[in-house]
Amino acid sequence: MCASVFSEIIDCNLPAFIVGQDERIIVFISLENHPLIVPKKHLRYIFEMDAETGAAVMAWSVRVAKAMRDALECDGIYVTQANDAAAGQDVFHYHMHLYPKWNDGRVMPIDDAARETMANRLATALRPGANLEKL
Repeated sequence: MCASVFSEIIDCNLPAFIVGQDERIIVFISLENHPLIVPKKHLRYIFEMDAETGAAVMAWSVRVAKAMRDALECDGIYVTQANDAAAGQDVFHYHMHLYPKWNDGRVMPIDDAARETMANRLATALRPGANLEKL
């Protein structure tokens, strides 16, 4: 039995719009059309995380935030992460959300076409050699 729906995505048993990954982290677009930074190793919440995985999560969060700023021309990024049901965690596999925000109140559409567009734009911005050093 798999530990979570995210583990199913990591194991390639469920489809997902994956925009980046390495040996520790996978980044994919949520059903709500924003990137999730997810350790490949199953960790229920932050209390189980080692320093190396935490550093990898943060490094990917910074990289994806820069890609979002460039690809989406958003004015800001809202970063959130919840630990256990009392805090609102609903998938019990550690993950960090990055929401694009605009000063004019725009929001990302939520449908498969919009998720595919988001994935393509972020994957392009995250490609090797992309200039993400403006922060």
